[in-house]
Amino acid sequence: MNYLKPTFYKIPKFLVLRPKTRVICTIGPSSCSKQMIKKMILSGMSVARLNLSHGDSKFHEMCIANILEISKDIDVPIGILADIPGPKFRIGKINNDKLKFNKGDEIIFNDSPQKNNSNVIQVWPPGIENNIQVGTELLLDDGAIKIKVSSIIKKVIKCEVQNSGILKSNKSLVIPGKGSNLDYFTQETKSSLKFIASNEIDFVGMSYIRSVDDVEKVKTFFSDKKNIPKLISKIELPMNLNTLEEIIKSSDGVMVARGDLGVQIPISKVPSFQKKIINLSNRIGKPVITATQMLESMIESPSPTRAEATDIYNAVNDGTDALMLSAETSIGKYPVESVIKMSEIALEAEKDFDHINFMENRNNEELNTLVDEAISYGACKTAHSVRAKLIIAFTESGSTAGRVASFRPETPILALVADKSVTKKLSITWGIIALPAPKFDKVQDMFSAGSNAALESNLAKNGDMAVLVVGMPIGVPGNTNLMRIMKIPEPEIDN
Repeated sequence: MNYLKPTFYKIPKFLVLRPKTRVICTIGPSSCSKQMIKKMILSGMSVARLNLSHGDSKFHEMCIANILEISKDIDVPIGILADIPGPKFRIGKINNDKLKFNKGDEIIFNDSPQKNNSNVIQVWPPGIENNIQVGTELLLDDGAIKIKVSSIIKKVIKCEVQNSGILKSNKSLVIPGKGSNLDYFTQETKSSLKFIASNEIDFVGMSYIRSVDDVEKVKTFFSDKKNIPKLISKIELPMNLNTLEEIIKSSDGVMVARGDLGVQIPISKVPSFQKKIINLSNRIGKPVITATQMLESMIESPSPTRAEATDIYNAVNDGTDALMLSAETSIGKYPVESVIKMSEIALEAEKDFDHINFMENRNNEELNTLVDEAISYGACKTAHSVRAKLIIAFTESGSTAGRVASFRPETPILALVADKSVTKKLSITWGIIALPAPKFDKVQDMFSAGSNAALESNLAKNGDMAVLVVGMPIGVPGNTNLMRIMKIPEPEIDN
């Protein structure tokens, strides 16, 4: 095969112009149509998120079908992230979807669905009575409503409302400072995992992870499945902060889930913990997502606040791989505008990103003795030194490209992937443009294909320098051990 001839390395211009920091959008009633999904992709969305604690399987299947169809139509890999409930308490369905409560009102919880529009409300999964006592303070909807337990009679829990507010269906019910003692595999979580296993899902957002054991249980569930998604641990419990390094290392990535985290610890501590989680994820080399209330005002307003813009700017410059929109795109009035604004702010923040300082900090003593880490660091350092236009990473599992991206090079990263499904699994990782490529038998064919990809994608031109990163032997995942500097075009060699 002549890999210098034009083949399939075309890249839509908007992929090159979007921020290196990825944008994740929660899909809901405001954004589930094909038209809206396409608009959000063109505006900067790289990953679509489904919250399996809301909606039913029919709705989620429709969303997945629409995402896959649009992704195929415009030939852009879009990852799909599905959040599972985990051992987290939520209230059930409320008739007419909302109830207003005033200070001093009584709320009664049990494990049965609500009847009529009463103050008796279901809590799921069952078992909250075993996690609380009289006098325990509980928080509803990420702290919007505070209540105090006044009595517990078997499974009936009476609470006094401490402040006025409106309660909607499926909102969180949190015990500040602690998680639950439920088995991680609640009935709702089991159903969600089965749904994921039978659909094209690329990432699993694991809610209420309490320890590495919870991560390992989910890993075991998928171990014999055909499609094994990447596991993203949501950091939202105080206990996570004591075993943070172990959780990050056992996961494929983590999420700074500021909603629950902000009610589990004093809100004044959230910014410092966010920085700690991002920094440690960066040093270990795992993707990290910053989530919750990034553009909360845009649920109702077409423009963000100055504080929100600053929040996004800081998250980008702290080193987050991805930013996540929740209600802004799922139920908000301005889903496309939210994606546009987030992309614009991220692009501005990236202009001030200190790539060299980040690279040197990432090159820590614990990892710099590993060959794959040394090659990835060397590729980024070399690309900067020779003013290369492109780093080209040939990757089987995505790990080679991911390692390069973890050093945050200023040079664009092009990942050439033999397994097309891997292009979607790289959609959450900072700065990577992933394209499918053939399987190669000879390393020279890879060099030629890299040259062709650089030219055909318009990421480089004749005379430009590129740095190639390859794993040898060819076809063995997770083995990054070869780097080459190449002047484009690669001379054609007759094999």
